[in-house]
Amino acid sequence: MSYSVYFKRNGKKYKLPVNPEEIKRSRELNVETYQVLGTGQVSVPSHCGLEEFSFEAEFPSQDYHYLNSGAKADADYYEKMFRKAQKNMEPIRFIASNDITDDISVLVLVKSVDSVEKAGEEGDKYLTIKLQEYKAPGKRYVAVQTPAATVKQEEPAASPESNPAVTENKTHTVQKGDTLWAIAKRYYGNGSQYPKIASANPSIKNPNLIYPGQVLSIPA
Repeated sequence: MSYSVYFKRNGKKYKLPVNPEEIKRSRELNVETYQVLGTGQVSVPSHCGLEEFSFEAEFPSQDYHYLNSGAKADADYYEKMFRKAQKNMEPIRFIASNDITDDISVLVLVKSVDSVEKAGEEGDKYLTIKLQEYKAPGKRYVAVQTPAATVKQEEPAASPESNPAVTENKTHTVQKGDTLWAIAKRYYGNGSQYPKIASANPSIKNPNLIYPGQVLSIPA
C-alpha cells in the first residue's frame, strides 16, 4: 500500500519524512439556540464550519533507514516551512494519499506548530501541526463583526412632527424577520412603543409571535 503525506508551497513539494500515526479530521456544524415563549428552546443550524486537520509526526535530522523515499532528513527544513507559512498567513496545499479511501487535497492555513526535542534524540524533532481549511472570500462576501447581545434601553419618544409615517388608518404588512419592537421603532422612532401596536391589534395574542403576511393596524 502506498501511503504518503506532503505539502505544496510556492511550487515546492514537502513530503513528510515519517508518516504520522494518525491524522485527525473534524468539522463542526454551527447551531444557534433560541428560547420561544410557551414552547421552549429551538435549534437552528446556521452554517457548517471549515474543516480542521491535526497530526504529530517525527522529523529526523539524520538519514534513518525508515525515512520515506524522496523526503529530506532535515527537521529544521520542515519546521521553517510551516512557521513561514503561518507567519505570512499564506495558504498551502495539504495532501494525504493512501490508495484506499478518498485522498485529502485541500488548501489550508497553519494554525499552530508545536516542536519537541527529546533527550537522546538530539537534532530530531516531533512536530504537532494544526491546520484549518482555507476558503478565500469572494466579492459577494463581506466580513462583519457580530455585535454582543445588549439590553435595550429606554429611548426618548419621538415627537409627532418628526414622524410623518404614522397617519390615520395606517397599516403594516409583516415581513419575514419583523418584530414588534422593530415595527414600533420604524413608525414611532421608539421600539418600546410596541405595546401600543399590540393593543390595537386583537389578533396579536403574544407580542413575541407575529407572522409574515399579517396586516397590523398602526395607531396614530
